[in-house]
Amino acid sequence: MTLGAPTLHWSIVLVDVADFTNPDRTAVHRREIQEGMYTVLREAFDESGVGWANCEDEDRGDGAMVLVPANVSKKVLADLFVTRLLAALRRYNATRTAAASIAMRVVLHFGEITRNSPRADGEALNNAFRMLETKDAKDELRDSGEMLAVIASPEFYRDVIKQEPAAEPDSYHVIPVKVKGFSGEVWVRIPGLGALQIASPIPVPTSDKPVTDDEVALDIWPEPDWMRVRDWLVDIDVPNLAELARRAAGPAIPLPRLHDAWHAFTHLADFNAGADAVPPSLLFLDVLASQIGGAMGQTMTDWIEAHARHLTIMSALHARRAVIARSAAETRLHLVIMVDRDAVDRDRYLVSFWRQDIVDEWPPARGMVGEVPSAELERVVDAVVVEAEKAWADQRAAVVLEFLLPRALLGLPVHLFHKEHDTGDPRPLCLDYQIRVRSLERMRAAHWRRVWWDRWYSMIEDPSPSRIHFTGEDGRRIDAVLSDPHWVSVVLEAPGERPAGPGTDDLTAALRSGLPLLIWHPDLPPQELRGVVDWLVESGGLIDVPHRAQESRRAALGATTLPIDLEVAKEVVIVWDDPTRLVELDAQPI
Repeated sequence: MTLGAPTLHWSIVLVDVADFTNPDRTAVHRREIQEGMYTVLREAFDESGVGWANCEDEDRGDGAMVLVPANVSKKVLADLFVTRLLAALRRYNATRTAAASIAMRVVLHFGEITRNSPRADGEALNNAFRMLETKDAKDELRDSGEMLAVIASPEFYRDVIKQEPAAEPDSYHVIPVKVKGFSGEVWVRIPGLGALQIASPIPVPTSDKPVTDDEVALDIWPEPDWMRVRDWLVDIDVPNLAELARRAAGPAIPLPRLHDAWHAFTHLADFNAGADAVPPSLLFLDVLASQIGGAMGQTMTDWIEAHARHLTIMSALHARRAVIARSAAETRLHLVIMVDRDAVDRDRYLVSFWRQDIVDEWPPARGMVGEVPSAELERVVDAVVVEAEKAWADQRAAVVLEFLLPRALLGLPVHLFHKEHDTGDPRPLCLDYQIRVRSLERMRAAHWRRVWWDRWYSMIEDPSPSRIHFTGEDGRRIDAVLSDPHWVSVVLEAPGERPAGPGTDDLTAALRSGLPLLIWHPDLPPQELRGVVDWLVESGGLIDVPHRAQESRRAALGATTLPIDLEVAKEVVIVWDDPTRLVELDAQPI
């Protein structure tokens, strides 16, 4: 007879970093925060006498689960651990910028847990994770401006905190909990409330208006459904979890480092559906079921479709499946090449690059080429691309080349560059890669990023061709026109140097307004580009522009014919600026 894993009594400490996915945090910030979270936890456990080495822990991406053995006094957790955790947070944040600082919620609970390596399970643990998601606790921490919120279960408060005066039981207050099919109450404390902070976490905009249904995640999962999904996902192994979650989330939803499929599902359940009404959590289950296949995959698919019929979104679900299937067939790697003009010698360029070697990791490390004469730029780009191809020799993925250019070089015809010059028969880059131009000016301007993110997400949700503005139509101030959030793209005159006099030029207005898609021709006015622009967006709307641009450039090289003026299309400059893939401009080259 084989016995299962033993069930033992543990104290439970759950940690979640507040506002981890705030768009003001870069991928580098998030990595630093994940490492910093463990630094803070180790210090707190060791300084309180619990001992980090005595505990069991599981990484949760934007948080952690720590199990403390039963022989460790729970009063130590209620008193010394909380005190040392706050001290460790203050020490850590004192040397960090706001974007890299940490505020966290911590749950204290206990119960019987089955430790079935590498996973822990038990109703006490499930309830602790539900308590961690208490919205009122999240709001209290945010509104307080402090670094720590302690959330104690009713049992932990009654049996431990209330019995230990040093744990300051009177500083806790009870709040109701109703989250993801779980209802009850918890006791909450904000240690150090009112104390001076050296570095506060990233502030979250607040408003005096009441919260509406559009501003909170709607709970579409009754408790029986919630538990059924958990039973499916809690023990499933998903090798490409991040990729599947990204397909379901789309670029508009930030993702933490995901621990498992259940973590991905619960994260996506906190986000409402977009314009097509398909909840991202349901879409994730659908993507996952497709990969699992077999009897279990079919069971999940049948259940998902029953939900979709109930929500009257079957046609939208089918449409999203088709889009995801197409994107899944083209797993992408990115090579970002930055070309900046030398501050003294305008005929020399500084070249560096960021090469993505792992699909799910961003940003990659920075590589440096150095200064090159302008006449050698295309050959230098050729060398960078060829070296990247050598590194990708065993990869099965499409590749996107992105050129990060300053204002003065945005019109540089990088889409006409070639590679493999040394063979004597150079090959146009556009035959093998989508080529995208990005704005170095905007990448450097952190104060433009909020509106940039807003317009990007808006374009993803509604990529209608009607959202393209053609300049020169009405004579109004361009910055006033583009301040209308309806516009996410603009066709403009070829930009020159920034005007020295008063007034805002078209390009600066477009960058400041956050428009991610800019189009122009070096010689033709905006109105003469209507035919080409209409063709670029007629298939998949604005989202399809990079793909259609590559198609038109291939056609211009004689690969096929298209119902547009190919000579015009070949020269069109397209700035496609995706804020979800920021690079660290100040990173030291490797």
